[in-house]
Amino acid sequence: MTSEVKPDRATQEPSRYDLRALHVFTLCGFAFTAPILTAFARQPVYIHDQQFGWMEIGALLFGLTICLPLGFVLADRLAQAISSRWRGRGRNTVLFGLFVLILLSMIRPYTSAPWIALSGFAGYLALFVSLIGAAIAVSLYEKSRWMRMWLTFAAIGLVVFPGVFLRQFDSIRRSEFQVDQTVVAKHPTNVVMVVFDEFSGTTLLNDRMEIDARHFPQFARLAKTSTFYRNATTVHPRTNVAVPAILSGRFPVRDVPAFAANYPGNLFQTIQATRAFDMAVFEPITRLCPQIAERGRSLHTTLQKTGRLIRTLSTVYLRLIIAEDLSVDLPAIPQEWFLAGDPATRVDWDHYSEGRFSYDGPVHRPEQLAHFLDCIKLSVRPRFTFLHVDLPHVPWVFFPTGEQYCDETNVQICPAGAVGGLGEDWLSDPRTIDRNEFRYRLQVGFVDRCLGRLLDRLVETNVWDSCLLIVTADHGVSFRTGHSRRLPDADNLADIASVPLFIKLPGQKQGRIDDRNVESVDIFPTIADSLGIELSEPVDGISVSQERRRPRKTLYYDGSMTVIEPDLPQRREAVLRQFELFGHDDLDHLPASIATHPEWHGRGSASFVVEGEPVHATLIDPLREQSLSSPFSWMTGVETSRSFIKGELDGRELPETPAELIVTVDGVVRDSGMTFRLYGNQEGFEFLLPKSVVQNVSNIVGLYLVNRSQNPPSLRPVSISSEKLF
Repeated sequence: MTSEVKPDRATQEPSRYDLRALHVFTLCGFAFTAPILTAFARQPVYIHDQQFGWMEIGALLFGLTICLPLGFVLADRLAQAISSRWRGRGRNTVLFGLFVLILLSMIRPYTSAPWIALSGFAGYLALFVSLIGAAIAVSLYEKSRWMRMWLTFAAIGLVVFPGVFLRQFDSIRRSEFQVDQTVVAKHPTNVVMVVFDEFSGTTLLNDRMEIDARHFPQFARLAKTSTFYRNATTVHPRTNVAVPAILSGRFPVRDVPAFAANYPGNLFQTIQATRAFDMAVFEPITRLCPQIAERGRSLHTTLQKTGRLIRTLSTVYLRLIIAEDLSVDLPAIPQEWFLAGDPATRVDWDHYSEGRFSYDGPVHRPEQLAHFLDCIKLSVRPRFTFLHVDLPHVPWVFFPTGEQYCDETNVQICPAGAVGGLGEDWLSDPRTIDRNEFRYRLQVGFVDRCLGRLLDRLVETNVWDSCLLIVTADHGVSFRTGHSRRLPDADNLADIASVPLFIKLPGQKQGRIDDRNVESVDIFPTIADSLGIELSEPVDGISVSQERRRPRKTLYYDGSMTVIEPDLPQRREAVLRQFELFGHDDLDHLPASIATHPEWHGRGSASFVVEGEPVHATLIDPLREQSLSSPFSWMTGVETSRSFIKGELDGRELPETPAELIVTVDGVVRDSGMTFRLYGNQEGFEFLLPKSVVQNVSNIVGLYLVNRSQNPPSLRPVSISSEKLF
């Protein structure tokens, strides 16, 4: 009889430990490598601007795929060693933690959905589900051979995740594209082009479908000496696709990173290839312009760039797993991640009038505008001067005079009464949304003032008569309850698709209105036609000089195409809606219909019955980061006005939500409105007071809660805590 020989335990252990170590590596790949590299790859402009090379990327991948998992393997071995003294308790602690991180990253995108984002429990719910799911996963790992087998096969991700990223990174590194041949410009002249952002063409029209000269006099001034294409539309609602469509003249049938290599023969490359122009290009979001003495590129060592990259991705990762409504004080993500350049490289930009300038997108807008104007001047060769600026895009912080009532860096991108990952989904809160639209229109007034300064500059420098001037926007914006601010549907289509388009040809003296079907892709071939350039690459656009037009408009988004009637039939309804709401008042006067009790405005608070214990409110100082000195005084962009009152209350202290508030200044009622839902039990409020009311720091501002259950209504005081108030 032969006895069964049992394998030596010492020969089993290495195999079992090696397999478990592989599983830890696999879980680390799904918990860290996959979400971090996915988020990183979605920021191609950040990768481009920071000039990351193979050394920095290699160090990152080595840390993610080798060092970090090895650390967890050692922690797992330690946990098992300790658990052996506790009868096996806690031996799977590391596996449990990794499963929790994986589930948190999987659930995190769904916590931004409107139905859960406002609950205030999205973060806690995600954490609870992740803990339960991780416990089940660990149990399956212990008991199910199939679970362990799946983790073994899933180890292929350890190669796939870095491989996919490296392929994307290589394409980003080869993002520059030069036009090799010389392009001839038969009629070279000065070209000035301005692309505003999130600016609906319907905003400029009055009830007669003409430029609203009362509210926007500088646009009316431009219309008198240029051609106003009243029926102009964009071809995409997203900036990173809409601007390249303008500059390439091609329909965005697929979304690709906004790099020169993906848009060969675009406007910038064509102008440079003529070798006939001095160029100044302000390109904050896209990177289609060739490197013409580029300004704003950081020059750090490999070690410095690697350190900054790891710190940045660490802060980004926390936001990939932690829901926004969890009260966790997370470190701030460096501004470079949001396409904001290194501040150290911006110090001397105003000394340059040629090159590619990559200013921050939604901040430093007054500086960018002032620098752009300085680049407009007469020179030996014609000048090509291009500006894309995030105006009147959120954040809305400017009065038409140029005064700021809120610091650009002290504003969340999500407006009041909106939810979603980008704050683009309006809730059913018409008064709050109308107040947002009022602030947007104030910022359009600021844009109008900037346009007037541009026209003055063109005249002062003797560039006006001979220049080709194009003023347009990348896409529109909508303010309709229950709809998106940026994504089109049947109701908001005209708001989002319509864009302003003014073209002044060289020598043009008389203005006119053209209602033909013109789309943003027609701008590039129009410029080429005016300059006498034969394009080296095919385009979809048609020069406005040609009578032949497309029979339909098209709007692309998310891989689909929407066909629009050429006369945009929804446009008139959109214009009349805005005019009825705002057209009868001065631009900086809040319409009475937006206030809850306009008849109380101007009434003394002493005439009301004030009773009850005060309700506590936290006031946010909107100007706490605002610098009070700057060389850009022509716009008074650094002059500030403490007219904006913003804060939040605990809804549990309120008799009902939304609650009604009134604002008094020196004992006189100046505004009245409703609170809006923030998250959980928190209610927010925002009031923008007339500048004439808040004159100086001695103003005493009061807030009162309106008790609507009584007739006449009584007031309940609101106690305010803040860092700084008036």
